[in-house]
Amino acid sequence: MPVHVPGKVLLHHIPLKFVRDKVSGGGKKSVDMALPLVPFIDFLITLIVFLIMQFSSSGELMTTVATITMPTAHNTESLEISPIVAIDANIVALDGNRMADTASLASNPTLERIEPLIQNLETLKRNWSVLHPAEPFPGNVILQADIGVDFRVIKKVMFSAAQAGYTNVSFAVNSTAGGE
Repeated sequence: MPVHVPGKVLLHHIPLKFVRDKVSGGGKKSVDMALPLVPFIDFLITLIVFLIMQFSSSGELMTTVATITMPTAHNTESLEISPIVAIDANIVALDGNRMADTASLASNPTLERIEPLIQNLETLKRNWSVLHPAEPFPGNVILQADIGVDFRVIKKVMFSAAQAGYTNVSFAVNSTAGGE
C-alpha cells in the first residue's frame, strides 16, 4: 500500500455522490463551530461571583423547616456541623428522616427512650468515629424545636440523645440584635 498525502479520507472511497457531498460539506457551512473564548470566560467569572455571594461563612448550617416556628434569643453562638433533630407539631425527625410522632410522645407523661432516634444517632456516632479515629467524640446535636411543642417531647428527645452519647445539645433559635 503506497503512502498518500494526508487529508480528508473518511467515507471518500464510497462511490455514491450524495455521500461524497455530505462528507465534504457540499459547499455549505461547516458543521464544526469554534467556541468564542471571551464570552465563555465572562460567563465563568459571573458564575463564580454569584457562588461566592451565595456562600455563607457565618455558620448557617441548617435549613429551616416551614412547619417549625423557632424561638428568638439575644445571646447566640454559631453552630457547628452536627446531626439536626427537628421537632414540629406532627413528627420528630433526624436530618429529615421521621423518627417518632410528636402527639404520641406528648400523650405519655413518663420519660421514655425514642428507640429509632437512639439507633440512628448511634449509627451516626459510629460513622463519625470511623472518619475521625484519633479524635474524641464531641457528642454535639442540634435541636430545632417549634415554639408550641410540649416540653415533655423535647425532654424525651434530649434523654434519647444523651442515651446515644450526644450530651452536648444546642438549641437552634432565631437570633435578634445583640447576638454574635
